[in-house]
Amino acid sequence: MKSEALCIPCVIKQCQRIVSMTSNDDEQLIKVTKKALTMIPGLSLDESPNLFTSRVIFDAYDLLGNNDPFALVKKRQAELGKKAANMTKAKIDKSNDPLHSAIFYATIGNVIDSGPQETFDLEKALNRTHFNYDDYRYFKEKLASASTILYIMDNAGEIYFDKLLVEKLSAWNVILAVKSGPILNDVTEHELKEAEMDKVGKIVKTGSRFLGINFNECSEDFRKAYDEADIVLAKGHANFESLVDELRDAFFMLIAKCPVVANKLSELTGTKLNVGDAVFYYSLVKEET
Repeated sequence: MKSEALCIPCVIKQCQRIVSMTSNDDEQLIKVTKKALTMIPGLSLDESPNLFTSRVIFDAYDLLGNNDPFALVKKRQAELGKKAANMTKAKIDKSNDPLHSAIFYATIGNVIDSGPQETFDLEKALNRTHFNYDDYRYFKEKLASASTILYIMDNAGEIYFDKLLVEKLSAWNVILAVKSGPILNDVTEHELKEAEMDKVGKIVKTGSRFLGINFNECSEDFRKAYDEADIVLAKGHANFESLVDELRDAFFMLIAKCPVVANKLSELTGTKLNVGDAVFYYSLVKEET
């Protein structure tokens, strides 16, 4: 999907939050803000928001001299996610359809984010009982003939919810895709291994630090997994932004966190969806033009 004008103030705010993670220095804040503003005219709204945003974030990291300002945030969010997921496991196992419940709570876990939103309330989110849009029936149909699932991960704090879902998919060969380096609070191989997810799936790196997927920097291993998987299951905003218009089908689990994504989902599903809605969306194969 393409970026929109609303993506511009969003990426500037994200850069300012990055500064706040490292210091209270107003000079640094001004410096990074000015750099972001000077970059905007050189970027194209024809790019997907994940690429548009990543380019500005990388420059902010360079100015700050910090390759992973969210390292401590990721640890705190992982602790929060682990505790909440442990309490959620019993709900999943006791539900009428444990697989569907695991998908739902993995999606709810996507609220743990430090990107497009200022704050989040995981406890409130976990009190929700249903999706605002749900293509689970298509997922069940695809599973019947599938052998390999590519699960494209998102944020470090939600991986314990992802683990609950992957455990329900143990009858299939699950490949877990993660960033090749840190950006915001996105999960890397390090966090996956801390959560012992290497025991429930094979880990493959995307080949890039970009938010979502940057096909110009993909590793051969990721590209092969993406092309050959029977099912692609992708978490979060950036993966949705980068993959929804690609020439293959995919399932997307996400909380809509901005009007741009909420409007795109509304257009695709034919259902009015709003910021904060939980969505499990199946994107069919796009025809080449």
